[in-house]
Amino acid sequence: MTRLVILCALGLLAAPAELLTQSPRKLKVYISVDMEGIAGIVAASQTSSGGANYEWARKLMLAEANAAIDGAYQAGATEVVVNDSHGPQTNLKADEVDRRASLITGQPKPLGMAQGLDSTFDAAIYIGYHAPGSTSDAVHGHTFSGALKTVRLNGTEVGEYGLNAMVAGHFGVPVAFISGDRAAVEMAQAFIPGADGLAVKDGIGFYAARTMHPLEAREKITQGVRAALVKRIARAPVRLTLPITLEIELDNLAHADAASLVPGMQRVSGRVVRYSASDALTIYKVARVIMALSRD
Repeated sequence: MTRLVILCALGLLAAPAELLTQSPRKLKVYISVDMEGIAGIVAASQTSSGGANYEWARKLMLAEANAAIDGAYQAGATEVVVNDSHGPQTNLKADEVDRRASLITGQPKPLGMAQGLDSTFDAAIYIGYHAPGSTSDAVHGHTFSGALKTVRLNGTEVGEYGLNAMVAGHFGVPVAFISGDRAAVEMAQAFIPGADGLAVKDGIGFYAARTMHPLEAREKITQGVRAALVKRIARAPVRLTLPITLEIELDNLAHADAASLVPGMQRVSGRVVRYSASDALTIYKVARVIMALSRD
């Protein structure tokens, strides 16, 4: 077939009908970008809008996002969508994002960190992710909110990577690559089958880490995303046994009281609530509702 294509291109042979109708394979990539797992970022003054070092940190976040976009296009991407997934979700300046990609920005979004993802995508990429708050060596460890002490899906504790991978799995989209602190990457790879990972820093404490140089992290992200997408065919999306059970331990009784007002919610104990559904999107949205109800 290769020889036939070459001869047709040279005009030495008429192209068969099937070649005339054949188009290049599309590769549509979804990238969700958080901030706490970006190389060099450790402090609240860096991750909080208005913080003394926030403007510096958002440049690092932008650079890793662009590195991932470049890796995707090096792998043959035909379309890339980036979702700003940190805090106010307006951290990435649209005019500074690689122009080959489109940007989802602002909030509230029905699917938050997974907004815009659907079954038309071939792979999901997670950049700048962090581990849940119960992990001692996590940098800025939390899941959606510090009020959510632990989050479990079908009995397995997960962080934001797990909830977002569940949504990707709902649409049949595999997670190909994740970068962030080492705890996040290791936990994500244990939950997500076949995902490639890059640890850009090792947590020392909640506000401390040994970090890779940001320039090196960007180079490795580009290389890692490219390599991960090249071998995407072998990957399987996350599929949870139905019905899916969401169990959340909250930080105090008042927040559990509020969460218990959600129709269908079970109060397991003082600070623990549980919700079951056969739809992953419902589970995800309920987790976000609990987060909203837990804001003081």
